[in-house]
Amino acid sequence: MKEALEALGYEVFPIEGGWAAEKRRGGLVHQVFLSQEGEVRLRKKRFLSEESRPLALAGVEGTWSRVLESEENFFAVVGPQDLPALVLAFEPGLYPKLLPRPPLACFKSSWVTS
Repeated sequence: MKEALEALGYEVFPIEGGWAAEKRRGGLVHQVFLSQEGEVRLRKKRFLSEESRPLALAGVEGTWSRVLESEENFFAVVGPQDLPALVLAFEPGLYPKLLPRPPLACFKSSWVTS
């Protein structure tokens, strides 16, 4: 499985009980955590904004900062043959198309605005 992740452009490194892999693109980080039993966690972190400025707090000069980010996760147990497709499906622009949309009847009418 390590070779499959490297072929997809991920940097792979061992962790206790399995492997971790990471691919960075600008403000987006894709991570894969894989146990020896085949348990997979896919994580996507998107850094939305970052700001900082000098600030005095209780008379102490310092720097205030804020980072806004979003995080998405997907958990599954997969075999080695399914890992590459699963990882690619979780990357941007692909996986929402794979999930079926529920019928509008599943939502309260007050939730549907159009």
